[in-house]
Amino acid sequence: MEEKVKAPFWKQALIYGLILGIVSVFLSLVFYFIGMSTKSWVGWISGAIGIALLVYLMIQYRNVHLGGYATFGQIFTIALVAGIVATIISSAYTYILYTVIDPGLIDQIKIAAEERIMSNSRIPESMYDDIFEKMEQRTTAVYILKMALIMGPVMNAIIALIIAAFIKKEEPINQAV
Repeated sequence: MEEKVKAPFWKQALIYGLILGIVSVFLSLVFYFIGMSTKSWVGWISGAIGIALLVYLMIQYRNVHLGGYATFGQIFTIALVAGIVATIISSAYTYILYTVIDPGLIDQIKIAAEERIMSNSRIPESMYDDIFEKMEQRTTAVYILKMALIMGPVMNAIIALIIAAFIKKEEPINQAV
């Protein structure tokens, strides 16, 4: 019977998380320097690139470290840990961006959000004050950091579940006849 080699987990999870976090920070800086960081579509583009990169990294992990076969649990676990590491890196960067690099960016985000709200014909004017008050409370660097650190792992778990469902590749069972 062949003995299985134990695949490196923590080292790879941290490396993949570092790669995802650096790519996230890089994309954020690119959009910031071209003046697009307040656009709502930027998050969707960054998210799609992050998911595509995570899929690629998980396929590489399966093929290089697991001999081409991986269980759902193996892919889910490493994708989740890598995603959480990336969330911590990008959250720290975002906090530094909003508090040190460009504290005025939060005000730009508020203005852009107010413009979107006021141009939405489905929102009655009588609701503007209530919406703007809630937005004022929720658009601070600390609140954004707290929500990223809470929602990041939840979103990473959902993404990891989906990716693991597609990337898993069970080893064929050899039956002697």
